[in-house]
Amino acid sequence: MPTDRVLRSALIGALSVLAFGCQAKSPLAEPGANKRSDGQLRTVVVGEELPLVKKTDAGFDGLSFVFIEAIRDQLSHTDGKEMAIQTIPVKTLRDAQSLLEEGKADLACGVDFSWERQTLLDYTLPFATTGIRLLAPKGNDGTPDSLQGKTIGVVQDSVAASVLANNLETATFKFFSSPSTALEALKDGTIEILGGDSLWLQASRERAAAKNDLVPNQPYARTSVACVVAEGDASLLDAGNLAIGRVLQDYVDGDQAVRKEINSWIGPGSAVGLSVDDIAHYYSVVLATVTEFQQDTDRSN
Repeated sequence: MPTDRVLRSALIGALSVLAFGCQAKSPLAEPGANKRSDGQLRTVVVGEELPLVKKTDAGFDGLSFVFIEAIRDQLSHTDGKEMAIQTIPVKTLRDAQSLLEEGKADLACGVDFSWERQTLLDYTLPFATTGIRLLAPKGNDGTPDSLQGKTIGVVQDSVAASVLANNLETATFKFFSSPSTALEALKDGTIEILGGDSLWLQASRERAAAKNDLVPNQPYARTSVACVVAEGDASLLDAGNLAIGRVLQDYVDGDQAVRKEINSWIGPGSAVGLSVDDIAHYYSVVLATVTEFQQDTDRSN
């Protein structure tokens, strides 16, 4: 686990980018205005990877669904009618992006920020932060020198694959079609080192490679995690931001029901194991950063 100091610097560094991204656009149209007239919030579910998504007998759960359900409830309140979540499982973020762009889905949550994606979709407020790191055998500190000549498993076309390739020119990469196949390869010894999203790696470490360490202390890149909607769907973006903002504020204010729900995925006792103080600190920074950005925007108009 990262130290508190490392974690807090990552939180603030990742946040300012996404706070700008989720506020800067002025939608010109309302392409989603009529999509939800049937009472269905069509939600793309990308993979089944903890802590964001977990497949259950009843459907799906996970940190993403804490916020998907909050957005559903907010829409039910603002529209004055009950909304239901219709899940659309896909394997990759590219599949999710295509469905949103084509108007075949309304929302996807658990999406890490990228500038390329931000030009095509609208991001909500973030609800988590992560970085690109590795699960490596003890004694390997995850720095470029320690990874020279090593083979690193990565998910094909992932942000991690691109970031690590740019930083580790002397390493060799083995590509996998999905996170689940990559984890299985680590578990059965096909690979010794796996690179990817820090939250996913930490949540999966115990069952895939309990003796490996999450390295390095400072991630190779940092990003925030949020929901995305089709560009221009202002009503859903507003509902999403309001719902997420309320959940974050409830956590900061010590609401026990909200804390229990979020902690079960990333807090004390979970596989990720963040402290309540660290989560509350991050959520406070999210709320403060967006408020400050909005004040600056209002003053400039």
